[in-house]
Amino acid sequence: MIQKSIQIALILLLICVSSCKKDSRRMEAEKIVAEWVGKEIVFPTDVRCTYMGKDTVCPEVNTPYKILVYTDSVGCTSCKSRLDQWNLFLKEAELQMLGQVSFLFYFHPKNKAELQTLLMQGNFRQIIFADHANKLNELNDFPDEREYQCFLLNEKNQVVLIGNPAINPKLWDIYKQAVMGENLIQYNKVEKTTIEIKQTEIELEELSVHETTTKVFVLKNTGNAPLLINNISSSCGCTVPEWDKHPINSGDSTEIKVKVTPDVSGFFRKSIKVSCNIQEEVIQLVVRGMIKE
Repeated sequence: MIQKSIQIALILLLICVSSCKKDSRRMEAEKIVAEWVGKEIVFPTDVRCTYMGKDTVCPEVNTPYKILVYTDSVGCTSCKSRLDQWNLFLKEAELQMLGQVSFLFYFHPKNKAELQTLLMQGNFRQIIFADHANKLNELNDFPDEREYQCFLLNEKNQVVLIGNPAINPKLWDIYKQAVMGENLIQYNKVEKTTIEIKQTEIELEELSVHETTTKVFVLKNTGNAPLLINNISSSCGCTVPEWDKHPINSGDSTEIKVKVTPDVSGFFRKSIKVSCNIQEEVIQLVVRGMIKE
């Protein structure tokens, strides 16, 4: 299935570039796809992460697939990043991709202020890698064309697909098919249920910077179908959720445990988004409080 998806993606890329009616562009696309599919991406170990322009803990990535998006500092960064389109993809992935894929956004900005402005204006509420020294590109030597600076990687960091769906939206369906396979069909057939949450916001008490505590949210399945928690994502690497991956039968309850390790003092508010088979599809839980030095 993945190999077939690669072939379809290649065709879509060729359609995209051949609209210029230049054989050289078509040959270039074929060459780039052939060169990069199967290639292992090497990641630097010392790039800092930020959330909305503020330093944060980098998330642990343990999903079967990753979507790597690299944005360099050449030209108009806001034009190239297409954050509005990625926000739509991220929301859809959160609902459909069942915890199978993580997103790695690497920015090589002109300066820190530019990056912060870009994220704030785009309302881009994702943890990103601020690669000011351009270490990721130095290790991998990415293609110069921005349409080829996005990759679907497997668990070994090998390229499965290349091409930026924010530029060519037809590629997004190919990415989803490669990640989910038959699960994409099964997702659309899942019966909905209802849930009851005892507490959607939990207050932190007497917690200091770098101190760890665990908070528990309790969800009860009040519907007739089994409750399926597809994925849980956090707005920061300092909040790590754990949950039961098995179906929760009607009338039963389940716990979502969130390990919290604040990295800065002051007001703390982090959201945990739960994707499951209810009508709303996503639930937002919140951990908040004042963190001491």
